[in-house]
Amino acid sequence: MARIKAAGLRSKGLFIMGLPGETEGSIRITSDFIMSLGLDDMNMSKFTPFPGAPLWPTIHQEGHFNNDWRLMNCLNFVFVPKDIASKERLDELYNRHVKRFYTDRQWRRKISSHLWEHRWSLLRLMMHLPTFLEAKRHFQPEKA
Repeated sequence: MARIKAAGLRSKGLFIMGLPGETEGSIRITSDFIMSLGLDDMNMSKFTPFPGAPLWPTIHQEGHFNNDWRLMNCLNFVFVPKDIASKERLDELYNRHVKRFYTDRQWRRKISSHLWEHRWSLLRLMMHLPTFLEAKRHFQPEKA
């Protein structure tokens, strides 16, 4: 990360949540690690076991699996590891992490400076603001 930053490049991390063997504790550790990287952007996909994948033959032994093809798109949790209480809990952990990343003060400073460097981005932001606000409604506020 230091080399990337020194070269003036932006960094984006790509991650997956909900893999077999994950626990609430391992998700917290991963979230802390992601936050420590100082990334400019982050994408957290939802694990989806597809037929033919190495995990496919044993996926039912690793947790609960909803074999609904309409939901198999890495945007829905169709698999819940056996150490996570429910799909709802996994969604809550996912939303908590995404909110944590994008509401972090350090990230907000970075995005502000990037918007100034690339002023045309402000126009794009304004054009896509309704879509952003619609997507934002899918992330529920944390309960105190």
